[in-house]
Amino acid sequence: METVDIRQADVEDAEALTAVYRSAYQENRRLGFPAKAESVTPETVEEWIEADRVYVAEIEDELVGGVRLTKTDPERVKLSRLAVHEDWKGSGIGSGLVDHAESTVRTRGETTIWLTTPGEHPYLPGFYRSRGYEKTGNYPLEYRDYDEIVLEKQV
Repeated sequence: METVDIRQADVEDAEALTAVYRSAYQENRRLGFPAKAESVTPETVEEWIEADRVYVAEIEDELVGGVRLTKTDPERVKLSRLAVHEDWKGSGIGSGLVDHAESTVRTRGETTIWLTTPGEHPYLPGFYRSRGYEKTGNYPLEYRDYDEIVLEKQV
């Protein structure tokens, strides 16, 4: 596999990261789990970069993935918007981004990462469970035909 570099995003990454989100989240729509990220705008991604901790994965200067961390309590951080461009799925980039997020949270002295994901998704809950995340609750979505679950991990 080619070398993947992960770094904190800056606003100049917003357009390329938007393309990654649109590509990555099309699969969820095909699987019956549409998400807002599939139609996100560069302006919204720029807002995420300015407000939260957003990290990007690059291969030879091509932006191929991203993840967002949002502090929700003094020791809790929400992991969201994990995305890998369709052309790079299955190559370990998502795992690398989650590893980086967990390491960052640990280094900053925060203790818990939590996230939501569609409970009936064919592989996302299993992906997170295999990494030590445990279901701690349900996350009903009034505006979707599916609900999500809450998963947490102590880091």
